[in-house]
Amino acid sequence: MKRFPEEFLWGSATAAHQVEGGNHNSDCWALEQARPSMFKEVSGDAVDQWNRFADDIALLAALGLKSYRFGIEWARIEPSEGVFSQAALDHYQRCIDACLRLGVEPMLSFHHFTSPAWVTRLGGMSDPAYPERFARYCAHAASSLRGFGWACTFNELNVPILVTPLFGEKLAHPQAAPVKAAAVAALGAPLESFFLTTPREVLLDIGLRAHAMGRDAIKAAHPQTKVGVTLSIQDEQADPGGEEYRDARLERYVDPFLDAVRGDDFIGVQTYTRYVSRADGGYGPVPGEPLTTMGFADRPQALAEVCRRVWAKTKTPIIVTENGWAGDRDARRTQFIGQALDHLHDAISEGVDVRGYYYWTLLDNYEWLSGYGQRFGLIAVNRATQRRTLKPSALAFGRIAQDNALHDSTAFEPAEAASVLEPTGAGTPLGMA
Repeated sequence: MKRFPEEFLWGSATAAHQVEGGNHNSDCWALEQARPSMFKEVSGDAVDQWNRFADDIALLAALGLKSYRFGIEWARIEPSEGVFSQAALDHYQRCIDACLRLGVEPMLSFHHFTSPAWVTRLGGMSDPAYPERFARYCAHAASSLRGFGWACTFNELNVPILVTPLFGEKLAHPQAAPVKAAAVAALGAPLESFFLTTPREVLLDIGLRAHAMGRDAIKAAHPQTKVGVTLSIQDEQADPGGEEYRDARLERYVDPFLDAVRGDDFIGVQTYTRYVSRADGGYGPVPGEPLTTMGFADRPQALAEVCRRVWAKTKTPIIVTENGWAGDRDARRTQFIGQALDHLHDAISEGVDVRGYYYWTLLDNYEWLSGYGQRFGLIAVNRATQRRTLKPSALAFGRIAQDNALHDSTAFEPAEAASVLEPTGAGTPLGMA
């Protein structure tokens, strides 16, 4: 048996836009509606967690998970500049209260890729006034909400650097000109005003200042709350002769952010795969190794390698705020979770200070530009009926969380059968009045 530290946070994570549905005031919603659109499909009702949050939290608690990382949506809380919605804040307080009633620790994400449309029209993060705007939102939301001991300012503050080249390559094609024009018209601003296409120099200047000011605003309202930022960090390795290219990737995508947030309450590590830099300057999976449906190398040991490096570089406590497997073979998802945790336990035993693990994601949901085709969830959702079905991986992960330990049987073997539960109605936890 491999036991994890006492008070280890076992949880799962979602993002507001991906699960709530109807996020009409956000820039992402506007981009989805553009014609032609960069997005495969619109988010629509998503998986209706805006109405079904209590049921979903009850499912998480029933599995034995002790924490839920979820987003509060800036576009709902401040739908126009300086105007705050008490109804939205009351809703998120009900989400927090639903967690607390069931012994689930809430972790709030204040920004998960989406922004109010009015923020984006003003230039998004590229506007010099952005840090003050973000801090004002964090201050108002934090002072209005109670009962949360953990918070993330930004989700994957560095991810635009990783994905902007992909956007640029696609939109540079002559046939993509109508798509780009429609996106700019929908935003009412240059495409770079959208968070996921924010330039690197803006992230390293304005973005990091926004994080620091947001962090300080949250802690001013709740001094005991632990506040950090999450970063997308993959396991960067190199073939012989590729070391210089690997090091350049780390310097471009990761290390300046780690240097800036060293000393925060925690760093949220979000790892899904390994990239290998080659001597010819290319990078990617090793030829022939298995891939997930996202095209990621299926490499569960990548998480532990990333945590070792982050700890060695920062000596700042780590929480794994996202790690998961995309695909329809749930037996492999079960194995992936067990294997990732097995390697993570080894790193912890070596002295790496990891204080929690949140599986991405609780529910099959809206995976941004890919739409609903990519499935990371522990819980399947029939979007026609919004019926939730627990996958075997959910039960296996729940057993690990309940035991705070890995057994051989739970680490590598799939559970026997899925359970099916019908939603019981918005706002009413399962089994509670």
